[in-house]
Amino acid sequence: MTTTSYRVLIVDDNCAIHEDFRKILGTTSPDQLDDLEKLLFDAPTRQRSTTEFELVSAFQGQEAHAKVIDAARSGRPFAMAFVDMRMPPGWDGLQTIEKLWEVDPDLQIVICSAYSDHSWDDLYERLGARDSLLIVKKPFDTVEIVQCAHAMPMKWALARRVREHVDELERTVAARTAALEQSNRQLVAEMAERARIETELRLAQKLEAVGQLAAGMAHEINNPIQYVGDSMQFLREGTVDLVAAIEAIAGEAGTNPTLAASVADIAAKFDVTFLAREMPHAIDRAIDGVARVATIVRAMQELAHPGERDARECDLVKALQNAAIVTAGVHRNVADLELECDQLPAVMCNESELGQVFLNLIVNASHAMEGRGRRGKLRIATKVDGDDVVISIGDNGCGIPERLRDRIFDAFFTTKEVGRGTGQGLTISRAIIVDRHGGSLTFDTELGVGTTFHIRLPICGVRRQSAAAA
Repeated sequence: MTTTSYRVLIVDDNCAIHEDFRKILGTTSPDQLDDLEKLLFDAPTRQRSTTEFELVSAFQGQEAHAKVIDAARSGRPFAMAFVDMRMPPGWDGLQTIEKLWEVDPDLQIVICSAYSDHSWDDLYERLGARDSLLIVKKPFDTVEIVQCAHAMPMKWALARRVREHVDELERTVAARTAALEQSNRQLVAEMAERARIETELRLAQKLEAVGQLAAGMAHEINNPIQYVGDSMQFLREGTVDLVAAIEAIAGEAGTNPTLAASVADIAAKFDVTFLAREMPHAIDRAIDGVARVATIVRAMQELAHPGERDARECDLVKALQNAAIVTAGVHRNVADLELECDQLPAVMCNESELGQVFLNLIVNASHAMEGRGRRGKLRIATKVDGDDVVISIGDNGCGIPERLRDRIFDAFFTTKEVGRGTGQGLTISRAIIVDRHGGSLTFDTELGVGTTFHIRLPICGVRRQSAAAA
């Protein structure tokens, strides 16, 4: 046998009514209920559960309202209320019911009254269509009260269990929906990451092909340049000797007036004096030009390193100088180069990949200073900071607008005109610095003042650093 307890509120200004309810609901035993069931339904007695009622009295509507509020706050709500219609001098039953339902809409209510102060249409208009409202006429029958007291709280309890089950279902659906949304977001992120990696791979392959092409061209150019350089040096020395020989011949001819006149005529005809003066300078300029071409070729070879995959100890100052040499055609006409490179230790890195980053940042800085109406300053600086090296490449160009600063590392984002930028340079640079070398790529910028990118790299290299941390 199980026992169920319900809280029942009795709202009536007559103390005798409260006593009647306590007699009916407070002393009902299982045997009495069985007798009532046999009397009403002509059914045999059977084993059944018992129902207990905690009766709470209120003699005015305002008092009932306060008790319902306290019950809701304490988590011990009333299952039902028996409400009288006439309770002077306070609220009548209809107003009391309205107030009670404002606090607890689930409260089951039975109107107990001997008077018909309100028609059913009035009740419907003010209270609405509800299945939680019954009307019992006074004097009420004991069986009616017992039936209401058992049926309505049970309906109240079932409704609460249904709502709890629905709430649990909604929480389960919400949790599963959140999990699906999270999985979907993760899938979208993974697809975006895969697309980014594929884009980087394609561009890396292109860069590798370009590097191989550049290295091959540099190698092919290097040999003939070497021949040209050696030949120009020979011509320089030969010209000096030839001029000396001409001067010696002219000196010897001076003792013979006829021969001297002939030599002077020949010298005038071929402008030997001019040639003797200018040819050494012309050859010197040619030698300087060949030397510069050779320097650029060597820089291209050192930056390319086709096929290199593993990190090795590298001289980043030399790599920066090579990048500045290779990009001289871009920045020479728009800016003065300022190199402030402290001596750096050898850094464990992939020099070819970092060379691509240096090239990209120098070219971007040069482009930012174009069209300013004055020469700019391209600043390249290095320093050691603890276990890291810091490389700064800056310009005094236009700066980056605030609305674009969060997007400059996004793939395919560019502010350059069509055909001049792909929007991949900074994306690839950040991937090389952050993902492949365990460093960081940040920037400072101010409109009208310029932008400086800072590359921070671990001296020991990303692999050794990770191993040491493990």
